[in-house]
Amino acid sequence: MKFFDCNASFGKPMIKPIRYAETARDLLEEMDFYGIDEAVVFHSRQRDDSPVVGNKILMNEIEGIERLHGTLAILPPQTGELGSLENLVETMKAKNICAFRAFPAEHKYLMTKTALGSLYELMIERNIPLFISVNESCGGISGWYLIEKILSDAPDLTLIVTEHGSWGHDRFFRPLIEKYENLYLDISRYELDGGIRDFCDKYGAERLLFGTGFPKWNPGGPILMLAQADITRKEREMIASGNLQRILGRVKL
Repeated sequence: MKFFDCNASFGKPMIKPIRYAETARDLLEEMDFYGIDEAVVFHSRQRDDSPVVGNKILMNEIEGIERLHGTLAILPPQTGELGSLENLVETMKAKNICAFRAFPAEHKYLMTKTALGSLYELMIERNIPLFISVNESCGGISGWYLIEKILSDAPDLTLIVTEHGSWGHDRFFRPLIEKYENLYLDISRYELDGGIRDFCDKYGAERLLFGTGFPKWNPGGPILMLAQADITRKEREMIASGNLQRILGRVKL
């Protein structure tokens, strides 16, 4: 079974976990150890430093590595820090960038239509996914209020929520799953007993993506969880890689 990790990072984090990959090549070694084929990645400096700095580091690190697909950290276009939207698209095309990622709490901006409307329009027009961690974006109730705000402002946006936690977040996200058809969840922390099976029975496997959250968490957890979930082989393969491949296949650069 092919594993395509939707949520991994490398670089030396500000708060160091027990184990991390300092370079893109180091991350490939970790992926090989766990049997992970490809990954959508960001660099820790994109979160812990300025996106202007971090985005450049990421693109330099993954250049020529086909197994790693980058995400650009975004900022409100009004500040001009990331250049024009047209330049962003050209950069994505040239540098193996497949998506955007938001760190609003770390970089001090609002995820509102006022601040990000033109970026939302670009993402929707070109089917570019936006990744956001519900933990890093405030966690718990506040984080899910933010997710609903994003989707209410841009209901056609492809939004991938990562690291939603293991303590019964279904009550937060199931109403949103039912309303917004382009909302997806990674399973890096979906540790609810029988959660994956019940989700697949009710909504199908199409809305779940394999993610590890490396280096914050050990990739072995979600790999074992998916391998042992009481679902069909087809559903398992969809979550492991098929769904993410489908999403990225729609991106128009």
